[in-house]
Amino acid sequence: MSSAVSFARMVRVLALAIPCLLPFLSGCDLEPYPAELTYPLRSDPIVTSPPGSTRWDTTLPGKLEMHIVHLSDPEIGGKTLDPAKLTPDDRGKLDRALNDIFGTPAAPRVFLKDADDDIKGRIQDLKLDEKTLEHGSRVYRRHCMHCHGVTGDGRGPTGPWVNPTPRDYRQGLFKFMSTDVRVNNRKPRREDLRRTLEHGIEGTSMPSFSLLQEDEREALVSYVIHLSVRGECERYTMEPLLDGSGLEGTVPERVAELLGDLLKAWADSNAKGIEPGEYRYKEHDEASIRRGYTLFTDPRGAASCINCHVDFGRQAPFRYDKWGTLVRPANLTSGVYRGGRRPIDIYWRIRGGIDPSQMPRADFDDKTSNKDQWRDNADPYWDLVNFIQALPYPKMLPDDIRENIYGTRHEKATEHARR
Repeated sequence: MSSAVSFARMVRVLALAIPCLLPFLSGCDLEPYPAELTYPLRSDPIVTSPPGSTRWDTTLPGKLEMHIVHLSDPEIGGKTLDPAKLTPDDRGKLDRALNDIFGTPAAPRVFLKDADDDIKGRIQDLKLDEKTLEHGSRVYRRHCMHCHGVTGDGRGPTGPWVNPTPRDYRQGLFKFMSTDVRVNNRKPRREDLRRTLEHGIEGTSMPSFSLLQEDEREALVSYVIHLSVRGECERYTMEPLLDGSGLEGTVPERVAELLGDLLKAWADSNAKGIEPGEYRYKEHDEASIRRGYTLFTDPRGAASCINCHVDFGRQAPFRYDKWGTLVRPANLTSGVYRGGRRPIDIYWRIRGGIDPSQMPRADFDDKTSNKDQWRDNADPYWDLVNFIQALPYPKMLPDDIRENIYGTRHEKATEHARR
């Protein structure tokens, strides 16, 4: 009898408690930032020229700031600017100009007094209206801020402790894009940011957020664009104030000019993607894999992948990316593709490059200077895709190519390189 009473009491307690817990279980507790909080001006060094050095110099957990500060040491060879050297007057003017245009974390916006129709149209097309940005800010605070930081600097509370470092949106640099290579100042398309959000980035701490509601994902994409545009306006107003070149006009005029240029770059990028050539091969086409292998390993070709992906990435040297952090060309024998593993994902990486990592794009578009690669109506971009997809799986490779990559020839070459 007593256990029956206890069970009934437990049911009543749960019946009362569950409605109280539902907001938390459903993800509806999206509290906004405090109204008094403003975006702080950046204080970390601006990397204007990443080092050319490839020496091993690991960034220990929690030591990112120390690592970046030392990039300008003569023995490393990079160049940085210190925002702390801004005059109080310039700092105040920049802070006010950015707040006027971009609002606060609780009430973000992209607003320019006396904006022309082009700017208004781009704000609308990029979904940077205040309602969407406010929604995005709430979702960002809950799911993204702890890694990517309030300003999108990649320095949230957990950011310094994960490797690779979370993306710093303020630079206006993004790695995984499908934007047409002819667009000036290429930015990712909205669908590129949405794809990263939905699928995560393999081999990193960036998880998939595909379980978020559709409107939450769309709002997050808008908010990332907002943080990126604000960050670039901040950076490229700071630089001439710090390097001595000076501004033409006032600080607010400079920020407004940059805003117009950046909105155009984002709108142009969003409007036009890379159009892949027709895939004309049967699955695992051996002839295509052979052509891709030749293109990959030709050190003087239009792709010349082997120059950076040494030993197909197994012995690739470390280098600095444009954020000033250490990266290493991918080990393509491992089958881990951070930008996505679909054939079209690899196609975009080859044809568009990964500029922030200083991976150049392969340019086979000049058919007159690449006649051999275009023989028999072949498409060198898809040939490279076919080879790269087969590379991690030795049994998919032709016998002689498999021997070169994985067999005794490879073992002898590796042993020779170690001597």
